[in-house]
Amino acid sequence: MDSALARVSVVSLWSVLLLATGDPGAAQTSGEAPTIEEITVIGRYPGPPLWKVTSGNHTLWIFGELSPVPKGLDWDPRNAERVLERAGVVIGVPGVDTGTYNPIRLFRLFRQARRLMRLPEGTTLAEQMPAELYARYTALRTRHLPKLDEDDEDLRPALAAMRLYGAALDDTGLTMASDVEKQTERRMRRSRAEEADVRVEVEPEAVLGEFAKVTPEAELACFASIMTSIETDLEGMKQRANAWAIGDVEALKRFDYPDSQGNCLEALFSAPGFVELRDELYAKWLSEAEHALATYDSSFAMLPMWELVADDGLLAQLAARGYTVTAP
Repeated sequence: MDSALARVSVVSLWSVLLLATGDPGAAQTSGEAPTIEEITVIGRYPGPPLWKVTSGNHTLWIFGELSPVPKGLDWDPRNAERVLERAGVVIGVPGVDTGTYNPIRLFRLFRQARRLMRLPEGTTLAEQMPAELYARYTALRTRHLPKLDEDDEDLRPALAAMRLYGAALDDTGLTMASDVEKQTERRMRRSRAEEADVRVEVEPEAVLGEFAKVTPEAELACFASIMTSIETDLEGMKQRANAWAIGDVEALKRFDYPDSQGNCLEALFSAPGFVELRDELYAKWLSEAEHALATYDSSFAMLPMWELVADDGLLAQLAARGYTVTAP
């Protein structure tokens, strides 16, 4: 399975699973200060320059969004704004629309999501995995979530891992909740350019139903991937975040991009419904990008950084289709 393709719906999947229950990565830690030095961001940082895809005289400019990023990042958007002023169309990050505003339906979804988040009654997290893996989790939890409620021992492994991952990022001076993506999307909506819809509408019940089919083996693979990321890649995340913040493209090209969430979702995205959704999202984005390159002198898109540097990412797929890709 193509690991890059699994990554696109990470946020969408967790948003459905955690409907009205809170983000597992939002848990706050307390106790002694972590030993990892926090990143301190002072002043305004440019973020990465734009990648360029051309077809004749038509150019698609792509902003590489990174997550996590330093907390408190003050980003200078002028580089992106100059392109947005000239863009004929803007293309957002592929995603899933599962919104519903029916209060009765929301209540049913809330109950379904709560059931999926928890292990069967009478079972514990420790019983779901090898002792060695649980010992790794316990050591990391003691460091990053020292006052975690004991009731969380009945969380599903994937969700327990994501909660711990969020706390570890917080201790490291990083955050998944970047204002950069929100600011860029806001500017894209406010521009005079047409907006290409690259979201796929999915019934939230269907997503929850597919998650219910995830095998215990797949979920443990997800859990182990996130534990490894916390154990081995926090310093790497800091380095990538700093290089991204100052626009150090050469450093960004040199980095590997281990993606625990992508690996996790690759394991979870084994159900047929998820595979079809993944393929539809990528096909839709590529179709919109090719339309922009055929129609507009200038266009603008935003993609996760790994899609710009991965051998199997969306940028590589455009290059394989004959478009000229130029890194900053």
